[in-house]
Amino acid sequence: MADNQPKPLDIKKNMLYNTIGSLTYQGCLWITTVLVVILSNGYSDSGILSFAMTIGNMFSAIGTYSMRTYQVSDVRGKYPQRNYVDFRLITLLIGLVVIGIYSVAVSPDSLTLIAVFAYLLFKIDESFCDVLYGVDQRGERMDYIGISQFIRGVIIVLAFSLSLYFSQNIVLAILAMFPAGLIVTIFYDIPHAGRIDDIHPNIKAEQAKNLLVECLPIVLEILFLGMIVSVARQYYANAYGSERLGIYAAVATPAVLIQAAARYLYAPALVPLSEKWNDSPKESFLPFFKKTLLVMAVLIVACVALLSLIGPPLLNLVYGQKVEGYTYLFTNVLISTSALALLYYLSDVLVLCRDIKGAFISAAAALIITLATMIPLEAAFDMQGINYVVIIASLAGAAMSLFRLFHNKKLKA
Repeated sequence: MADNQPKPLDIKKNMLYNTIGSLTYQGCLWITTVLVVILSNGYSDSGILSFAMTIGNMFSAIGTYSMRTYQVSDVRGKYPQRNYVDFRLITLLIGLVVIGIYSVAVSPDSLTLIAVFAYLLFKIDESFCDVLYGVDQRGERMDYIGISQFIRGVIIVLAFSLSLYFSQNIVLAILAMFPAGLIVTIFYDIPHAGRIDDIHPNIKAEQAKNLLVECLPIVLEILFLGMIVSVARQYYANAYGSERLGIYAAVATPAVLIQAAARYLYAPALVPLSEKWNDSPKESFLPFFKKTLLVMAVLIVACVALLSLIGPPLLNLVYGQKVEGYTYLFTNVLISTSALALLYYLSDVLVLCRDIKGAFISAAAALIITLATMIPLEAAFDMQGINYVVIIASLAGAAMSLFRLFHNKKLKA
């Protein structure tokens, strides 16, 4: 245990700090997708950035080994926090190799491939920070996370925009994001995580092997969830062109804030929810789960209703004629991201209940539906087809997750 360990904050303060800081970060990432349209000629750079982002999201699933929920729900301390930090270095290397090969196979041209690798540098730093955030969250000090995300987001968007403005080169602009984030990691995240717990390197081969095996289904599950969107978009880019994907991305990216907001709102509840699951009997678990689900659902519905009204005019204001005729997509984009947010929450709950098999099955089912529906739906409905694919796949996966949760034998014990 670290010396002078800071006292935990209550769940409301953790929720406030985490939500504000993390939404700021996601908002800044969205701003990069706006600026790439404004500061570039045409939609080619926007399409390249969107493609790199989807590949980057797939890397995150492997690079983080999707262990955040497993890490913060390890309330009995099966593994020391330093093991999770050390193990992250191993998974980052694995992710770089796997996604590097995948990127070479799917990138439509050399410029896009170079941009993807530049973005992967940024995602390596971001993925390492995720395990430090897990230490913060386990110590119930999510104010550290919120402050880090706030600072990181502002610096990254400044680095990206200034580089793009002066160089007019999308690769250099993406590359500038890496050192901007790394500065925050070194001078803020590492010292603050070190106050909560010991994060110095110390992992044995047997521990690394156990974590590799135990969490592999979680990695595949999160990878499958990420592929619901990324595969649907990648197919669209290859079938109809990067420029058309760039148009869709310009309209769709702001809606990701709903998915992010939902995840940041329920994240502070994962530790107490895990503690209730580990209680015997587990009678307080379901009421707490349902309350969290209800709060998330109410906020999502309110956000969808509000943004459906103000979103299209704002998109026209930001992009002007560049998105004229495409803002009709926005409402269904909001619905699709909301459905995906619900699926992510239910998957996290299954993981903390250690029904990792159930989380994997639900995600696999959602991906299979994505693969089965994307070609006919995108052919029939063009850009709108991407939204329909995500909605149908996410709701099917969510239904499967609920079935697994309410038929958990340990819950009935």
